Amino acid sequence: MCDPILKAAHLSKSYGKVRALEDVSFELFSSEVLSIVGESGSGKSTLLKLLSGIIEPDCGRVTYRDKTGTLLSIFDIPDSLKRKLLRTELGFVWQDPKEGLRLKISAGGNIAERLLAGGLRSFGEARAKSIWWLNRVELPVSRLDNTPEEYSGGMRARLQLAKNLATNPRVLFLDEPTAGLDVSVQARILDLIRGLSSEFGLAVVLVTHDLMVARLLSQRILVMKDGLVIEAGLTDQVLDDPIEPYTQLLVSSILGEA
Repeated sequence: MCDPILKAAHLSKSYGKVRALEDVSFELFSSEVLSIVGESGSGKSTLLKLLSGIIEPDCGRVTYRDKTGTLLSIFDIPDSLKRKLLRTELGFVWQDPKEGLRLKISAGGNIAERLLAGGLRSFGEARAKSIWWLNRVELPVSRLDNTPEEYSGGMRARLQLAKNLATNPRVLFLDEPTAGLDVSVQARILDLIRGLSSEFGLAVVLVTHDLMVARLLSQRILVMKDGLVIEAGLTDQVLDDPIEPYTQLLVSSILGEA
């Protein structure tokens, strides 16, 4: 882990008079999982969208080291290259499946669409790869031609993973991937993410309000409050011995529910 694969430097973002993010900086390395935690409105999802180039900051910089080793400034590259990166080297799994899936085309079509957009030219090969990825995320191949509208919430979450991983990205952004799912389905999704990250050497940025999810998946953690990163470090260290009163309150509230 000599050179970061992704680096955020002094990112700030406001929506009108509302400050969503202020002066956020950190580095992400290959094959690590980084969690961003905090209450609703803390700036987590805004930060994730900035890192992936979906939105632009008021100030600050995000640099990405591509598969050739070239450093790219995400907000300075042409939109066409940014779109290409989001189809190939970067993946984004949305909390709302309507953002990440086309609900009225088949599951196989969703995966094939990304493959074809990423440069694959054979529809037969795209279908074969779609079947392979359904197997990898533990979705029945018999549901290949069903639309996501016919899938459960947990199945949609796994389909989004399959769609994004089909082009072998190097960085995966996850926005509350287990939100709204029951405990048993959450466990399956978490095991799947952990296994795929390890198998494919993915760098993962995970946004979650659930500290248990962060503990299970990530090596490092950022704690956010009111658009600021107020505490950062190794996940177990931060959660077992939090320094900031806000982090202490978050951890104690989880313990109180347990």
